[in-house]
Amino acid sequence: MPLNIDLVQILLHMLNFVILAGGLTIILFKPVNRFLNERKEYYDKLTSDVAKDQEEARLLKAEYEEKLKQADAEIIQKKRDSEKESAEIARKYLDDAREQADRIIKTAELDGENRKAHIMETAQHEIGELVLSSAEKLLNRTESPERDKELYDEFIKLTSESQTGSVSEQRINYDR
Repeated sequence: MPLNIDLVQILLHMLNFVILAGGLTIILFKPVNRFLNERKEYYDKLTSDVAKDQEEARLLKAEYEEKLKQADAEIIQKKRDSEKESAEIARKYLDDAREQADRIIKTAELDGENRKAHIMETAQHEIGELVLSSAEKLLNRTESPERDKELYDEFIKLTSESQTGSVSEQRINYDR
């Protein structure tokens, strides 16, 4: 054999290589391939789950935004309703206050008129008593029948004037 090449040795090495390649394929390549396929399926599943979750999140976000818009519209409507209701209540309170003020004013006017009438009656009564008292004093001090006649005339004049309403301007002269 030239160059010291043994054909059997080469065939044995080739057989060893085939056995080694077949063994490695069976022992390592298939499990590694299976592991890589499982890993690829796992990540594909994760990717599809993430895409599915993103779609659900997008739908939930859209639903949330719609509900938020509805809530905002409902809040605005309730605000308008409450403003109308508060305006109505305020109007009712103002109407009640005006009615009560009118009643108080009418009662005060009637009370004032009653007091005025009472004061006028009391004043007329007191004036009448003063006139009678003055007449008595004057009668006690009179010295002549002419003087008596003057006093009676003045008394009648004062009485008629007090009945016509000019009592506040009358003065009695006690020195006559």
